[in-house]
Amino acid sequence: MAVSGGLGSWAAIVGNVLLFALVLGLAVTVEFEAFKKSLRSRGLVIGVFSQFVFLPLFGFTMARTLLWDQPALGIPLIITTSSPGGSYSNWWTSLFNADLSLSVAMTTVSSILSVGFLPLNLYMYTEGAYPNGTNVRMKWGGLFLSISMVISGIVLGLFLGRRAPKARAPLNFVGNVCGVLLVLLGFFFSSNSSAPIWDREWKFYVALIVPCVAGLVVSLGFAKLTRLDMPQALAVAIEVCYQNTAISLAVILSSFEDDPSCASSAGSACNIVGVASGVPTFYQFVQGFSLGILCLLAWKSGWTYAPKGTPLLTAISKSFQPTHRDPGAFREVDLDRSEEMSEMPREVENV
Repeated sequence: MAVSGGLGSWAAIVGNVLLFALVLGLAVTVEFEAFKKSLRSRGLVIGVFSQFVFLPLFGFTMARTLLWDQPALGIPLIITTSSPGGSYSNWWTSLFNADLSLSVAMTTVSSILSVGFLPLNLYMYTEGAYPNGTNVRMKWGGLFLSISMVISGIVLGLFLGRRAPKARAPLNFVGNVCGVLLVLLGFFFSSNSSAPIWDREWKFYVALIVPCVAGLVVSLGFAKLTRLDMPQALAVAIEVCYQNTAISLAVILSSFEDDPSCASSAGSACNIVGVASGVPTFYQFVQGFSLGILCLLAWKSGWTYAPKGTPLLTAISKSFQPTHRDPGAFREVDLDRSEEMSEMPREVENV
């Protein structure tokens, strides 16, 4: 079933409203002073470099080799791999005791830098992957509208976080709910398209799995090569792997158009929005599965702040994050991570 043009227009509006609320709920939870300290971290530079150089390059490679004849899939893949890190990377980082403060800083900084890097990577790699043009009708105004939502949400969130700290919890809750609704909106479009995500050809699945796994492995190796401690290297790998699929989905809903000349057809060439929405929707599942395996390996190998040999249930139910006063010391607390998690932006786009 193809989605009608009118419904698609309303989805673009709703998607951007949900995106604004989601980013606002993310930014309002950031502790400004802790954020400023993390900006001086060498791991931050390594993480952001990996985020906007390695991962988009892997996405472009798959678009150029496997999806060269399917721009309705290749361009959304480039958008997804060029998006900033999703803040559920902070949850994974906290759960398995990697460097949480570094994770929070990378999520926030990558969200800000995506304002420039997302359109730059999209233009550069789309031209490289499809030099002869495509049949995809894309509205660049919709892209910049989504980016403006991100900028507005970050600025207002940081302001309210400092001036109205009591508003953090309710705004974060609203942002979480909007993140879930945005994911459900994307699932609706992809499942009601002519090609739902469970009924695609093999190239679709390989093209999405390879950038996610390659980004994880390469960023972990690069972080280790630059001599980051393993908890920091693990935080970098988690951040690079876990993309903000809500932003990429909002960009797709705002920027892509179905072909009006064949609106009555069920062909995937007509239902561009539905087909494209399947990319961030499936990518969501891939990154969650990949990080689960990585974090179990990290726990088993002693790459986290939890001492090697710590039972798994103990490692995930207690925090071993270094204290702010003594970076060499560890604090061990019960699973009530409310104090720790209040420092991290959260969203439910990455379920």
